[in-house]
Amino acid sequence: MPQIETSKAASILTRITLFAGIWWIIVQGQSDAWFIGLPAVTLAAMASISLSSNTLPRLSAIGLFRFIVLFMTESIRGGIDVARRTLTPQPRVQPDFSRYRLTLDDPHARVLLINCISLLPGTLSTSIDGDYVELHLLDIRQDPVPQLQQIEQAISRLFRLRLENMNA
Repeated sequence: MPQIETSKAASILTRITLFAGIWWIIVQGQSDAWFIGLPAVTLAAMASISLSSNTLPRLSAIGLFRFIVLFMTESIRGGIDVARRTLTPQPRVQPDFSRYRLTLDDPHARVLLINCISLLPGTLSTSIDGDYVELHLLDIRQDPVPQLQQIEQAISRLFRLRLENMNA
């Protein structure tokens, strides 16, 4: 019985650490944001545990480092690109919807991917239909597939998964 309790405590601590890290990235390390962040992290960890029927998957440390670098880079690049497209006197946008076939099968990996799609310049996930995610694109002339594949690859390395048929 103590082994089970230790495993559950480790799962809770892992989730709190993961959500706290994500919060810290979102608020760019601002300490005054923890007034809202602490309850949010606690509630997210509690919801994660109550909604999950199993423990978190084992993550790759190298995959995690690479994912964080990609996350930060794409967040900055995406923000700059959207600002550049929309804040000029003649906005360069041609919004539309597109579908993308997911190659990740793991539910944890899929959730992370769906939440990371908004990192990409002018891209937002709007719904999921089986193996497809519906995307809202700020500019349909910009092909999001290479960047989506890059994020899927990073997430697959993070979760120690193999991707078989990447989209063409």
